[in-house]
Amino acid sequence: MKTTVSQKIIAGLCFLVALALVVVGVWGLALRQSEGTFKTLDKMCSYSVMSAAHQPLVEQRVKEASNKAYDHAQAEGFSRNQRRDYVAQQEVLAREEALKELSLGFGQTSPGYEEAILALDTGLQGYFEALHKEEQAFLAAKGEAAPPPEIIQEDAAPEAGADVALEAPITEDVIRPVIDDLTGFVPSAALKAQLEGLTPQADKLLEEISLLHPQLTTELLASARQPVMDAVRAKGDNFETIYDRGIKAGADSVLTGRDPLMMRMVREAENLLYLAFGFVVLGFSIYYFKPVVKRLGTPRFIILLFFLLLIMLAGLYSINVPNMITNILQRLGMYGVLVLAMLPGIQSGISLNMGMPIGIISGLLSTVIALEMNMTGISALVFAMGVGILLAIPVGYAYGLLLNRIKGSEMTVSTYVGFSYVSLFCIFWMLLPFRNAKLTWALGSGLRVMHNMAGNIGGLLDNFLRFEVLGVSVPTGLLLFLLLCCLIMYLFERSRKGVAMIAAGSNPAFAKASGINVDHMRLIGTTLSTVIASVGIIVYSQSFGFMSLYMGPQQMGFIAASAILIGGATVSKAKVFHVILGTFLFQGVLAMGIQVANAMIDVSGLSEVIRILISNGIILYALTQAGGKGRE
Repeated sequence: MKTTVSQKIIAGLCFLVALALVVVGVWGLALRQSEGTFKTLDKMCSYSVMSAAHQPLVEQRVKEASNKAYDHAQAEGFSRNQRRDYVAQQEVLAREEALKELSLGFGQTSPGYEEAILALDTGLQGYFEALHKEEQAFLAAKGEAAPPPEIIQEDAAPEAGADVALEAPITEDVIRPVIDDLTGFVPSAALKAQLEGLTPQADKLLEEISLLHPQLTTELLASARQPVMDAVRAKGDNFETIYDRGIKAGADSVLTGRDPLMMRMVREAENLLYLAFGFVVLGFSIYYFKPVVKRLGTPRFIILLFFLLLIMLAGLYSINVPNMITNILQRLGMYGVLVLAMLPGIQSGISLNMGMPIGIISGLLSTVIALEMNMTGISALVFAMGVGILLAIPVGYAYGLLLNRIKGSEMTVSTYVGFSYVSLFCIFWMLLPFRNAKLTWALGSGLRVMHNMAGNIGGLLDNFLRFEVLGVSVPTGLLLFLLLCCLIMYLFERSRKGVAMIAAGSNPAFAKASGINVDHMRLIGTTLSTVIASVGIIVYSQSFGFMSLYMGPQQMGFIAASAILIGGATVSKAKVFHVILGTFLFQGVLAMGIQVANAMIDVSGLSEVIRILISNGIILYALTQAGGKGRE
């Protein structure tokens, strides 16, 4: 297909913009190592320290203004609401005036003050390095050398605080890799002593600050010790965090000349490189528009461009793009196997398997059995998958027999079957005879709603061969397992049985005339879909870090169906490629969209609303494609 002149011009402009961004980004990264940049960053850090030291004085003035405003309101006979509003207004004005007045001295410095900051910074850096080593040792012991099975008596009481920890609401927009789970970590006595040993250095810094600002009394500075230490150096500090802390404190006001622009450019250097990558992809997408649209289809091409736009907006709004890419890769591995479970159902002719919760519950039940037996590590993961497959085969076969009886209404019936099965197991979860106190309610009988996977199978696949590149933490084991499952399904599609199943699903009349038992092929597809779903929920739970029972599996079928439809599948035709592409687009747009929307609309508590709007919007769009003509 020929490329038009306008396509070439627009693509060329995208490449030029990308080249400019690469030049500026590389220049910014190079400037990070210059002496001038370090001096400017130190100046911003010094301003942050002064701001933190003056906070108690600011709050003291705000309190005085509040008391004065209250007395005035009482004397004027204000109503309670008027008094409250007047006091709040005066507090805001007092804080603004105090900061405006005091900030004039935040840039003051002295040789003793600079030496004190340097000494405390060096001590804190050593402490955080030692803390990081202990945390990594703790995570290694937790993930690789799992604790031995714990024998729990039937009448044993649950651990203190267990109910609160396991029953807390979990939302997927805050998913973090299990590698960061430091639950149970306790710093060593030597590390605590090292931190306490920094107190004299912190006191020395406070003393130097009091010499520069005599109005800061000993009592005021005593309450500012920890904020000052945090302003000097915080855990995980890098160039970006120190710069952001300085900007939040107002340190840009002390920068002169081109320093504000140069420091901003250095701060955004990595994000500029990600933006450049986005423009490169956009340029190629425009240049090869027609063949790409023919391959992916217009809807998927638009979604892909929207995803690239979100990456660019993330860079503009200073969102940590590497962390977001890590999140997307995590979600791809978490949901990929569950989405793959839709594939054999579509290929065998039962359409979208909305009864997938049947297989999911089999995987949940096998995992609960492993936890009941106090199994940990890889043995628990293999056991849960093996037992889950064994449990899924008979229920999947029975489910397939049911679908063979109601041909033409599979989607409707399977949806009701899935909902009914979930509701039925809401009763069974309360009646099953489990006795492990870590699983059951503290009072009464039955299993809890949420179960923590840490210390059992949490993060086993995610942390296997995990590596980091350009700030992106790649869950290698998780992605390899997904690719392995996709490869097995791909090979099955090309086997004699797989070809027969696809033929029966795409053209039942022709398949029947060719001697293929269509009903048997539908049974194979339904059972295989159920089995993959049982494995998929185990992969999901170990990656998410929690396992959700009761109503947790109910919406999984909609998410999986939406992902594979967005990937290009239809209700009668699907490929492995549709699974990978659809899962990536669905989870990528969802993860990036939430962060960008929150950055654009700074409203407290909006994240969950945005998550619901975006996820349900994607699901609605995908389901509208179910009846349309799909693409290969």
